[in-house]
Amino acid sequence: MKFDELDLDFRLLQLFITIYDQGSVTAAAALLGVGQPTVSHGLERLRKIVGDPLFVRAGRGIIPTAHACEMAPRIRQMIEEMRSLTRANAFDPHNPEHSLHCSIGANDYEVTVILSVLFHRLQDYEADIAFKIRPVRSGQEQVAKLRDGSFDLTVAADYGGDASDIIQRALLDEEMHCYYDPAFHTVPPDTLDVYCAASHARIVFGDDDSAAIDEELAKMGRRRRTVLQVSSFDNIPRLIAGTPVITTLPTRLAGTVMAGLATCRCPVSLPSVRFYQSWHVRNAASQGHRWLRDQIFQIARSIECQEGKAES
Repeated sequence: MKFDELDLDFRLLQLFITIYDQGSVTAAAALLGVGQPTVSHGLERLRKIVGDPLFVRAGRGIIPTAHACEMAPRIRQMIEEMRSLTRANAFDPHNPEHSLHCSIGANDYEVTVILSVLFHRLQDYEADIAFKIRPVRSGQEQVAKLRDGSFDLTVAADYGGDASDIIQRALLDEEMHCYYDPAFHTVPPDTLDVYCAASHARIVFGDDDSAAIDEELAKMGRRRRTVLQVSSFDNIPRLIAGTPVITTLPTRLAGTVMAGLATCRCPVSLPSVRFYQSWHVRNAASQGHRWLRDQIFQIARSIECQEGKAES
């Protein structure tokens, strides 16, 4: 019967290490919970596969050959690696030998409100943690990049689908407010007439330039005049400050990106926007990814708790 290295399996490797450590076929059989003939048969198979006696008699016991001594540390490593296939690797953010490198899909809002808090929090940990943050242009692109691995995780508005291989966890609900330079608006644009008469700036992330506000206005037989479209929240306050142009953006940007501009309620009734973190099922069991997702969720809950206390 012909043997080759492909005949090696976990049981034979475990049998070899047990004999090596015990220095006895009988003791190895007792430790493994099998009969001595089973161990002897397995050892004979190993000898034929490897082409070496592996163990030779010395007095009342046996000792490993030189080749067996060379094999032992490599086989220990192989056994440990085979065992690791059946358990998720732990991630310890305090361990400098652990690493977590992630590509995160997110736009300006999510970076400002959530990921900036996350990034500062991570400076307290010793593990090698690094991010690549890239924009999410559309829901379709979001799903595609989660599937092909370009994104490990996204923090973004709902992608608008029900892909069975994409997992989502809700983070925050956001309302929309109107921002303007008070030097050019003595009356806040919080009525429909004033709002529609004003010139508007808006955010467009991808090729789809439709907006919920315009759809709602159309239902009422109204429209607004858009004079500026940009792909970054950061650009809007620099552009509209000192002009009569107004913009409608998330409320939580008032104290950060939109600081310095006045704000009022939006006269167009809009549903709140829900933001999620989303990931592909292949990353569901990753300990590092799970830890990161928990950090993001905790930050979102903390934001809502702080806002709740401020309102009470």
